[in-house]
Amino acid sequence: MKNFIYSAVIIFTLIFMGNIFSCSQPKNTDRLNAILDSAMANANIPGLMVSIVCGDFKWEQTRGYSDFNNKTPMDLNKVYRIGSITKTFTITAVFQLIDEGKLSLDDKINQYLDGIPNGDKITIRQLMNMTSGLYNYSESKDFSDTLKSNPGKQWTPDDALAMAFKYPVYFEPGTGFHYSNTNTIVLGKLLEKLTGKTVAENITERIIKPLGLKNTYVVNKTTMPAEYIHGHSESFTNPKEYYDVSEVYNSSLAGAAGNIVSNINDLNIYIRALAKGKLISAKSQAERIQWTPLDKDDPNSQYGLGMANFFGGYYGHNGGIPGFVDIAVYSPEKDCSIVMMYNIFTMFGNQLPNPFPDAVAKQLLAAIGK
Repeated sequence: MKNFIYSAVIIFTLIFMGNIFSCSQPKNTDRLNAILDSAMANANIPGLMVSIVCGDFKWEQTRGYSDFNNKTPMDLNKVYRIGSITKTFTITAVFQLIDEGKLSLDDKINQYLDGIPNGDKITIRQLMNMTSGLYNYSESKDFSDTLKSNPGKQWTPDDALAMAFKYPVYFEPGTGFHYSNTNTIVLGKLLEKLTGKTVAENITERIIKPLGLKNTYVVNKTTMPAEYIHGHSESFTNPKEYYDVSEVYNSSLAGAAGNIVSNINDLNIYIRALAKGKLISAKSQAERIQWTPLDKDDPNSQYGLGMANFFGGYYGHNGGIPGFVDIAVYSPEKDCSIVMMYNIFTMFGNQLPNPFPDAVAKQLLAAIGK
Protein backbone atom coordinates (compact mmCIF):
# COMPACT_ATOMS: atom_id res chain seq x y z
CA MET A 1 0.00 0.00 0.00
CA LYS A 2 1.26 3.38 -0.91
CA ASN A 3 2.21 5.28 2.24
CA PHE A 4 0.36 8.49 3.01
CA ILE A 5 2.85 10.10 5.33
CA TYR A 6 6.04 12.07 5.43
CA SER A 7 9.46 10.48 4.92
CA ALA A 8 11.75 9.56 7.80
CA VAL A 9 15.39 8.65 8.39
CA ILE A 10 16.06 5.55 10.52
CA ILE A 11 19.23 4.50 12.34
CA PHE A 12 20.67 2.07 14.87
CA THR A 13 19.85 -1.61 15.24
CA LEU A 14 18.73 -2.33 18.83
CA ILE A 15 18.47 -5.27 21.16
CA PHE A 16 14.82 -6.05 21.86
CA MET A 17 12.70 -7.50 24.61
CA GLY A 18 9.26 -8.97 23.99
CA ASN A 19 6.04 -9.58 25.85
CA ILE A 20 3.23 -11.78 24.55
CA PHE A 21 -0.42 -11.43 25.47
CA SER A 22 -2.56 -13.98 23.69
CA CYS A 23 -5.55 -16.23 23.65
CA SER A 24 -6.40 -18.97 21.18
CA GLN A 25 -2.83 -18.85 19.91
CA PRO A 26 -2.44 -20.27 16.40
CA LYS A 27 -0.17 -23.19 15.62
CA ASN A 28 2.15 -20.87 13.69
CA THR A 29 2.97 -18.58 16.60
CA ASP A 30 6.66 -19.14 15.87
CA ARG A 31 6.18 -17.71 12.40
CA LEU A 32 4.40 -14.63 13.77
CA ASN A 33 7.16 -14.07 16.31
CA ALA A 34 9.80 -14.46 13.62
CA ILE A 35 8.13 -11.76 11.51
CA LEU A 36 8.19 -9.29 14.42
CA ASP A 37 11.76 -10.20 15.35
CA SER A 38 12.82 -9.53 11.77
CA ALA A 39 11.03 -6.18 11.76
CA MET A 40 12.80 -5.14 14.95
CA ALA A 41 16.18 -6.18 13.60
CA ASN A 42 15.77 -4.57 10.19
CA ALA A 43 13.58 -1.50 10.71
CA ASN A 44 15.81 -0.09 13.48
CA ILE A 45 13.06 1.01 15.86
CA PRO A 46 12.87 1.44 19.65
CA GLY A 47 9.71 -0.64 19.92
CA LEU A 48 6.51 -1.86 18.35
CA MET A 49 3.07 -3.11 19.33
CA VAL A 50 0.60 -5.21 17.37
CA SER A 51 -2.89 -6.57 17.93
CA ILE A 52 -4.59 -9.10 15.64
CA VAL A 53 -8.24 -9.93 16.33
CA CYS A 54 -9.97 -12.38 13.98
CA GLY A 55 -13.27 -13.73 15.25
CA ASP A 56 -12.54 -15.28 18.65
CA PHE A 57 -8.81 -15.40 17.96
CA LYS A 58 -6.75 -12.63 19.55
CA TRP A 59 -2.98 -12.29 19.42
CA GLU A 60 -1.23 -9.23 20.87
CA GLN A 61 2.45 -8.62 21.21
CA THR A 62 5.04 -6.00 22.05
CA ARG A 63 8.72 -5.67 21.23
CA GLY A 64 11.37 -3.29 22.47
CA TYR A 65 10.89 -0.22 24.61
CA SER A 66 8.29 2.45 25.16
CA ASP A 67 10.96 4.80 26.53
CA PHE A 68 14.20 3.74 24.90
CA ASN A 69 16.48 5.88 27.05
CA ASN A 70 15.08 4.48 30.32
CA LYS A 71 14.47 0.98 28.90
CA THR A 72 10.77 1.05 29.84
CA PRO A 73 8.88 -1.87 28.26
CA MET A 74 6.08 -1.28 25.77
CA ASP A 75 2.57 -1.38 27.26
CA LEU A 76 -0.51 -2.28 25.21
CA ASN A 77 -2.76 -0.19 27.47
CA LYS A 78 -0.96 3.10 27.00
CA VAL A 79 -1.92 5.73 24.44
CA TYR A 80 0.04 7.01 21.46
CA ARG A 81 -0.43 9.56 18.69
CA ILE A 82 -2.21 7.91 15.76
CA GLY A 83 -1.38 10.47 13.05
CA SER A 84 -3.43 10.26 9.86
CA ILE A 85 -5.82 7.64 11.18
CA THR A 86 -7.37 10.85 12.54
CA LYS A 87 -8.58 11.63 9.01
CA THR A 88 -11.08 8.79 9.21
CA PHE A 89 -12.62 10.37 12.33
CA THR A 90 -12.89 13.85 10.81
CA ILE A 91 -14.34 12.61 7.54
CA THR A 92 -16.78 10.31 9.33
CA ALA A 93 -18.12 13.35 11.16
CA VAL A 94 -18.56 15.17 7.83
CA PHE A 95 -20.41 12.13 6.45
CA GLN A 96 -22.76 12.37 9.42
CA LEU A 97 -23.57 15.93 8.39
CA ILE A 98 -24.34 14.64 4.90
CA ASP A 99 -26.68 12.06 6.43
CA GLU A 100 -28.34 14.91 8.34
CA GLY A 101 -28.99 16.73 5.08
CA LYS A 102 -26.67 19.66 5.78
CA LEU A 103 -24.60 19.23 2.60
CA SER A 104 -23.90 16.71 -0.16
CA LEU A 105 -20.80 15.02 -1.53
CA ASP A 106 -20.96 16.90 -4.80
CA ASP A 107 -21.41 20.37 -3.31
CA LYS A 108 -18.59 22.76 -4.16
CA ILE A 109 -16.54 23.85 -1.18
CA ASN A 110 -16.98 27.55 -1.99
CA GLN A 111 -20.66 27.15 -1.07
CA TYR A 112 -19.44 27.03 2.53
CA LEU A 113 -15.90 28.39 2.75
CA ASP A 114 -14.23 31.31 1.00
CA GLY A 115 -10.64 31.60 -0.13
CA ILE A 116 -10.02 28.00 -1.28
CA PRO A 117 -8.12 27.82 -4.60
CA ASN A 118 -10.44 26.31 -7.22
CA GLY A 119 -13.15 26.42 -4.57
CA ASP A 120 -15.80 26.81 -7.26
CA LYS A 121 -14.69 23.48 -8.76
CA ILE A 122 -13.58 21.35 -5.81
CA THR A 123 -16.29 19.11 -4.34
CA ILE A 124 -16.59 17.66 -0.86
CA ARG A 125 -16.00 14.25 -2.45
CA GLN A 126 -12.71 15.41 -4.00
CA LEU A 127 -11.49 16.71 -0.64
CA MET A 128 -12.27 13.34 0.91
CA ASN A 129 -10.61 11.18 -1.77
CA MET A 130 -7.54 13.36 -2.30
CA THR A 131 -8.36 14.37 -5.87
CA SER A 132 -8.82 18.10 -5.19
CA GLY A 133 -5.30 19.04 -6.30
CA LEU A 134 -4.74 21.29 -3.27
CA TYR A 135 -1.09 21.61 -2.27
CA ASN A 136 -0.07 19.63 0.82
CA TYR A 137 1.19 22.23 3.29
CA SER A 138 3.18 19.61 5.20
CA GLU A 139 5.36 18.93 2.13
CA SER A 140 6.60 22.52 2.05
CA LYS A 141 10.00 23.76 3.20
CA ASP A 142 8.13 26.41 5.18
CA PHE A 143 6.52 23.67 7.23
CA SER A 144 9.71 21.72 7.94
CA ASP A 145 11.60 24.92 8.76
CA THR A 146 8.89 25.90 11.24
CA LEU A 147 8.98 22.51 12.93
CA LYS A 148 12.75 22.71 13.29
CA SER A 149 12.75 26.22 14.70
CA ASN A 150 9.56 26.07 16.76
CA PRO A 151 8.36 22.46 17.30
CA GLY A 152 5.91 23.50 19.99
CA LYS A 153 4.17 26.09 17.81
CA GLN A 154 0.42 26.27 18.32
CA TRP A 155 -0.98 25.86 14.82
CA THR A 156 -4.40 26.97 13.69
CA PRO A 157 -6.17 25.60 10.61
CA ASP A 158 -5.71 28.99 8.99
CA ASP A 159 -1.94 28.78 9.56
CA ALA A 160 -1.81 25.50 7.66
CA LEU A 161 -4.08 26.71 4.86
CA ALA A 162 -2.17 29.97 4.42
CA MET A 163 0.99 27.92 4.00
CA ALA A 164 -0.69 25.57 1.51
CA PHE A 165 -2.26 28.30 -0.58
CA LYS A 166 1.09 29.98 -1.22
CA TYR A 167 1.79 27.15 -3.65
CA PRO A 168 0.10 26.27 -6.94
CA VAL A 169 -2.37 23.39 -7.06
CA TYR A 170 -1.03 20.03 -8.27
CA PHE A 171 -3.72 19.60 -10.93
CA GLU A 172 -7.28 20.57 -11.79
CA PRO A 173 -9.86 19.03 -9.45
CA GLY A 174 -10.73 15.45 -10.29
CA THR A 175 -7.90 14.92 -12.78
CA GLY A 176 -5.36 13.25 -10.50
CA PHE A 177 -4.57 11.94 -7.02
CA HIS A 178 -2.22 13.53 -4.50
CA TYR A 179 -2.39 12.74 -0.80
CA SER A 180 -2.67 16.10 0.91
CA ASN A 181 -3.27 16.94 4.57
CA THR A 182 -4.66 20.25 3.36
CA ASN A 183 -7.83 18.49 2.21
CA THR A 184 -8.70 17.31 5.71
CA ILE A 185 -7.83 20.65 7.27
CA VAL A 186 -10.40 22.20 4.92
CA LEU A 187 -12.95 19.55 5.89
CA GLY A 188 -12.28 20.31 9.55
CA LYS A 189 -13.07 23.96 8.96
CA LEU A 190 -16.23 22.92 7.11
CA LEU A 191 -17.28 20.77 10.06
CA GLU A 192 -16.84 23.70 12.43
CA LYS A 193 -18.65 26.11 10.10
CA LEU A 194 -21.73 23.91 9.76
CA THR A 195 -22.01 22.86 13.41
CA GLY A 196 -20.71 25.84 15.35
CA LYS A 197 -18.57 23.40 17.35
CA THR A 198 -14.88 22.58 17.22
CA VAL A 199 -13.58 19.51 15.42
CA ALA A 200 -12.67 18.08 18.84
CA GLU A 201 -16.21 18.58 20.13
CA ASN A 202 -17.70 17.01 17.02
CA ILE A 203 -15.47 13.94 17.10
CA THR A 204 -15.98 13.47 20.83
CA GLU A 205 -19.78 13.78 20.64
CA ARG A 206 -20.29 11.95 17.36
CA ILE A 207 -17.74 9.13 17.58
CA ILE A 208 -15.76 8.78 20.80
CA LYS A 209 -18.69 8.83 23.23
CA PRO A 210 -21.12 6.72 21.16
CA LEU A 211 -18.48 3.99 20.74
CA GLY A 212 -17.49 4.14 24.41
CA LEU A 213 -13.84 4.83 23.62
CA LYS A 214 -12.14 5.35 26.98
CA ASN A 215 -8.64 6.21 25.80
CA THR A 216 -9.18 8.35 22.71
CA TYR A 217 -8.65 12.10 22.71
CA VAL A 218 -8.42 14.97 20.24
CA VAL A 219 -5.26 16.79 21.30
CA ASN A 220 -3.99 20.13 20.01
CA LYS A 221 -0.98 20.61 22.26
CA THR A 222 2.43 19.21 23.07
CA THR A 223 1.44 17.31 26.20
CA MET A 224 -0.22 13.89 26.23
CA PRO A 225 -3.55 13.36 28.03
CA ALA A 226 -2.83 10.02 29.74
CA GLU A 227 -0.08 7.48 30.38
CA TYR A 228 1.62 7.14 27.04
CA ILE A 229 4.04 5.24 24.89
CA HIS A 230 7.07 7.45 24.28
CA GLY A 231 7.65 8.52 20.70
CA HIS A 232 11.15 8.94 19.32
CA SER A 233 13.10 10.62 16.56
CA GLU A 234 16.66 9.99 15.48
CA SER A 235 19.80 11.98 16.06
CA PHE A 236 21.25 13.40 12.87
CA THR A 237 24.74 13.58 14.37
CA ASN A 238 25.02 10.40 16.44
CA PRO A 239 23.55 7.22 14.91
CA LYS A 240 23.33 5.60 18.35
CA GLU A 241 20.96 8.14 19.86
CA TYR A 242 17.16 8.42 19.95
CA TYR A 243 15.43 11.62 21.00
CA ASP A 244 12.24 11.38 23.02
CA VAL A 245 9.84 13.70 21.15
CA SER A 246 6.65 12.56 22.88
CA GLU A 247 5.90 16.03 24.17
CA VAL A 248 8.15 18.17 21.98
CA TYR A 249 6.01 18.70 18.89
CA ASN A 250 2.57 20.27 19.13
CA SER A 251 0.02 17.94 17.53
CA SER A 252 -1.90 20.96 16.28
CA LEU A 253 0.64 20.82 13.43
CA ALA A 254 -1.63 18.13 11.95
CA GLY A 255 -4.97 19.42 13.21
CA ALA A 256 -8.03 17.61 11.85
CA ALA A 257 -5.69 15.54 9.67
CA GLY A 258 -3.67 13.94 12.46
CA ASN A 259 -4.12 15.12 16.06
CA ILE A 260 -5.83 12.19 17.80
CA VAL A 261 -4.30 10.13 20.62
CA SER A 262 -5.64 6.60 21.24
CA ASN A 263 -4.60 3.09 22.25
CA ILE A 264 -4.78 -0.35 20.68
CA ASN A 265 -7.96 -1.44 22.46
CA ASP A 266 -9.91 1.64 21.40
CA LEU A 267 -8.63 1.38 17.85
CA ASN A 268 -9.80 -2.22 17.66
CA ILE A 269 -13.29 -1.05 18.58
CA TYR A 270 -13.20 1.95 16.29
CA ILE A 271 -11.75 0.31 13.20
CA ARG A 272 -14.55 -2.27 13.17
CA ALA A 273 -17.23 0.38 13.41
CA LEU A 274 -15.52 2.41 10.68
CA ALA A 275 -15.04 -0.46 8.22
CA LYS A 276 -18.55 -1.83 8.73
CA GLY A 277 -20.11 1.60 8.21
CA LYS A 278 -21.69 1.59 11.66
CA LEU A 279 -21.16 5.33 12.13
CA ILE A 280 -22.82 6.50 8.90
CA SER A 281 -25.75 5.52 6.69
CA ALA A 282 -25.57 2.60 4.27
CA LYS A 283 -25.82 5.07 1.40
CA SER A 284 -22.84 7.04 2.67
CA GLN A 285 -20.83 3.88 3.28
CA ALA A 286 -21.46 2.77 -0.30
CA GLU A 287 -20.06 6.10 -1.49
CA ARG A 288 -17.14 5.87 0.90
CA ILE A 289 -15.83 2.62 -0.54
CA GLN A 290 -15.73 3.86 -4.14
CA TRP A 291 -12.00 3.31 -4.56
CA THR A 292 -9.45 5.37 -6.48
CA PRO A 293 -6.56 3.17 -7.74
CA LEU A 294 -3.19 4.44 -6.53
CA ASP A 295 -0.72 2.12 -8.21
CA LYS A 296 -1.31 0.53 -11.61
CA ASP A 297 1.02 -2.31 -10.60
CA ASP A 298 -0.87 -3.04 -7.37
CA PRO A 299 -4.64 -3.45 -7.81
CA ASN A 300 -5.04 -3.70 -4.03
CA SER A 301 -3.65 -0.19 -3.50
CA GLN A 302 -6.74 2.00 -3.31
CA TYR A 303 -8.10 5.08 -1.58
CA GLY A 304 -11.74 5.84 -0.92
CA LEU A 305 -13.42 8.76 0.83
CA GLY A 306 -11.17 9.29 3.82
CA MET A 307 -10.39 5.59 4.08
CA ALA A 308 -7.96 3.24 2.33
CA ASN A 309 -8.29 -0.33 1.08
CA PHE A 310 -5.24 -2.34 2.12
CA PHE A 311 -4.32 -5.91 1.16
CA GLY A 312 -7.46 -6.41 -0.92
CA GLY A 313 -10.31 -5.84 1.53
CA TYR A 314 -8.86 -4.42 4.77
CA TYR A 315 -10.37 -0.98 5.34
CA GLY A 316 -8.75 1.70 7.46
CA HIS A 317 -5.75 4.00 7.38
CA ASN A 318 -2.12 4.42 8.32
CA GLY A 319 -0.46 7.42 9.85
CA GLY A 320 2.70 9.19 10.89
CA ILE A 321 3.36 12.08 13.25
CA PRO A 322 6.57 12.95 15.12
CA GLY A 323 7.41 9.95 17.30
CA PHE A 324 4.94 7.44 15.87
CA VAL A 325 3.98 5.56 12.71
CA ASP A 326 1.05 3.12 12.61
CA ILE A 327 -1.73 1.31 10.79
CA ALA A 328 -5.25 0.16 11.78
CA VAL A 329 -7.38 -1.90 9.37
CA TYR A 330 -10.30 -4.34 9.44
CA SER A 331 -11.77 -6.74 6.89
CA PRO A 332 -15.56 -7.06 7.20
CA GLU A 333 -15.45 -10.13 4.97
CA LYS A 334 -12.87 -11.95 7.10
CA ASP A 335 -13.89 -10.40 10.44
CA CYS A 336 -10.22 -9.71 11.05
CA SER A 337 -8.36 -6.61 12.21
CA ILE A 338 -4.77 -5.62 12.75
CA VAL A 339 -3.54 -2.56 14.63
CA MET A 340 0.21 -1.94 14.66
CA MET A 341 2.57 0.87 15.59
CA TYR A 342 6.28 1.74 15.78
CA ASN A 343 7.28 4.42 18.30
CA ILE A 344 9.66 6.28 16.01
CA PHE A 345 9.09 8.82 13.27
CA THR A 346 10.58 12.10 12.14
CA MET A 347 9.16 14.74 9.85
CA PHE A 348 12.50 15.17 8.11
CA GLY A 349 14.63 13.01 5.87
CA ASN A 350 13.90 10.87 2.87
CA GLN A 351 13.58 7.28 4.08
CA LEU A 352 10.94 5.22 5.87
CA PRO A 353 11.47 2.38 8.36
CA ASN A 354 11.90 -0.77 6.30
CA PRO A 355 9.89 -2.91 6.67
CA PHE A 356 7.12 -0.37 7.17
CA PRO A 357 4.27 -1.32 9.59
CA ASP A 358 2.00 -1.81 6.56
CA ALA A 359 4.32 -4.47 5.14
CA VAL A 360 4.69 -6.24 8.48
CA ALA A 361 0.92 -6.22 8.99
CA LYS A 362 0.49 -7.84 5.59
CA GLN A 363 3.04 -10.53 6.45
CA LEU A 364 1.36 -11.29 9.78
CA LEU A 365 -2.07 -11.65 8.19
CA ALA A 366 -0.66 -13.94 5.51
CA ALA A 367 0.96 -16.07 8.22
CA ILE A 368 -2.44 -16.82 9.79
CA GLY A 369 -4.16 -17.26 6.44
CA LYS A 370 -6.04 -13.99 6.56
